[in-house]
Amino acid sequence: MVKDFSNCPNRRNVLASRNELKHSLINLRDDHWRFIRNTLLPTFSSGKMRALNSIFKRSYESLLENLKPKAKAGEPIEFKQVFGAYTMDIIASAGFGLDVDSQKNPENKFTKYAKMLFDFKFSRLIILIMAFPSVDIIFNWFNISPNNNRTVMDFFKSVVKTAIGMRKETDQKPKDLLQMMLNAHNDKDVNDNEGVHQYEKDPEKWKKRGLTLDEITGNSILFLLVGYDTTASALTFVSYCLATNPDCQEKLIKERDSVLGKDCPNYDNIQKMDYLDRVFSETLRLYAPGGRTDRHVEKEMIVHGYKIPKNAEIMIPIHAIHRDPEFWEEPEKFDPERFTPENKAKRHPYCYLPFGHGPRSCIGIRLAQVEAKYALVYILQHYRFKTCEETEIPIQLTKGRITKPANGMKLKLESRM
Repeated sequence: MVKDFSNCPNRRNVLASRNELKHSLINLRDDHWRFIRNTLLPTFSSGKMRALNSIFKRSYESLLENLKPKAKAGEPIEFKQVFGAYTMDIIASAGFGLDVDSQKNPENKFTKYAKMLFDFKFSRLIILIMAFPSVDIIFNWFNISPNNNRTVMDFFKSVVKTAIGMRKETDQKPKDLLQMMLNAHNDKDVNDNEGVHQYEKDPEKWKKRGLTLDEITGNSILFLLVGYDTTASALTFVSYCLATNPDCQEKLIKERDSVLGKDCPNYDNIQKMDYLDRVFSETLRLYAPGGRTDRHVEKEMIVHGYKIPKNAEIMIPIHAIHRDPEFWEEPEKFDPERFTPENKAKRHPYCYLPFGHGPRSCIGIRLAQVEAKYALVYILQHYRFKTCEETEIPIQLTKGRITKPANGMKLKLESRM
């Protein structure tokens, strides 16, 4: 995950094969990938997360307002749907500069097209493309490729192009990811999560160049793909873990009250919540949004006595590693204390991979953690998560690359007031 295997994406990855994503991080390699990664790194610095605080605040306040009527009535709440609307609002605002308010208006055009983007089902065509990727070129020519819905992709290309055009006509620049991408080549901010990647060929080729429209569009769509569903799933699972482990929930509420009091969450005060971080870490161990990841072998090599041929595709089974008793005692048990500094120091550094590892680890780790923690802390200021008759215990998971509750997630909220 660091240097032995190439960082190019799996050629059978249907997500990477979408035409509009060919200029995004998941579908680039070599110095072009290093250029995009280096250019986008400042966009996810701690300073930039602070700059997005008003976007987060507007969304988590709206989230709570929408939860109040059902909480007051004592009704079961479908949290996968609720958190999906919350993360959709954030990514639309932060990534595209749009105020869509999908929590109150689920039929708005942006939300409609975004859900079409995620409405992916395996079919005979998909299986054929995965076996013979080159045939997708023919399908795409006849506009029947399941990987490239032109209506949907043309909509998002138009949204980005229109937003950029409007910003060129005014000196009032919003503070969002789209504007940060437009300014990225002049940004001197430093991302303390990751160092700059060194170019292997001609570094002068990439200096002083801004992102092209295709690169901005591709990465905006990528942020939507990876920032909406995965973060919503993580929030759904953490609410389930707290509801089914009330002692852990009480400990987290006590920390929340001690650190924040009546203050709203912000980037700096949630950094002081150590137990909050442990709760999220343990949730992501049990329910990592990405169940696996892939790497490519550029030259034949021997690993632990096994010969891996050139051009082989390596699958790293994150879900299985996270539940392997070799690394985790009682792996099915929810135990945030696994992530104390002392316990983390005892473990193999690569047995915990919710955001991947190495040069291609998730660039948006900080964004995902912040938007999820804000929502959770704000809800816990007012309510507790409780199981109900409709809560599925144990929870059944979907089968596929993204880990989700197979049958939704119904819980109730109990007022703390």
